[in-house]
Amino acid sequence: MIGALIIIIAFFALVVLLSPVKISVNSSRAREEIDGFFSFGWIMFLLRYTFKDKETEILVFGRHVVRLPNKEKSPESKELKKSMAIKKSKKKPHLGDIFSFSRPMLRLFKELIYSFKLKYLDIDITFGLNDPAYTGIMAGFLHSILGIMQGHTIRWSADFTKPVLEWNLKAEAAITPIQIVLPLARFITNRQVLRSGLRIIRD
Repeated sequence: MIGALIIIIAFFALVVLLSPVKISVNSSRAREEIDGFFSFGWIMFLLRYTFKDKETEILVFGRHVVRLPNKEKSPESKELKKSMAIKKSKKKPHLGDIFSFSRPMLRLFKELIYSFKLKYLDIDITFGLNDPAYTGIMAGFLHSILGIMQGHTIRWSADFTKPVLEWNLKAEAAITPIQIVLPLARFITNRQVLRSGLRIIRD
């Protein structure tokens, strides 16, 4: 009986780890207003966040289960959060612990990025900075970086007359949970991370 239960649990765990997570973004920004949505789908679940209404929805088999509307924070809660941030800022981690985290963290970030499979990307962006010289530098940077991303539609234009940031973005990516298990396990069991993490917790 126990053996059969273990087999069933292991089977469902394997299904969960092998089921791809689909991430979709459809967003636009014009006249400082952001519209669109961000969705996160996995097996029978779908989480969707709308930028304009700042509303979160959870769907199961396409049916609404939970809807969380945006709640504006009161001035009192903002002041309380600010005072808590000030208190936390007084306790800063040691620089050595930060440097110990940096290399494993960069490795984890790199492995997670490579784990994602970008299926579709269509972006049209217009940007401009306060200084036309900085706008030119950013344009050169985008020209050298975005040229590498073959197979996707990427259009951009620079506005040298005024600061501006507008875009139209449609993108879809996927990742299998089992692909991030090994990088996370490697990060958590890293000696430097464990040592520095324990020191930060004690402080």
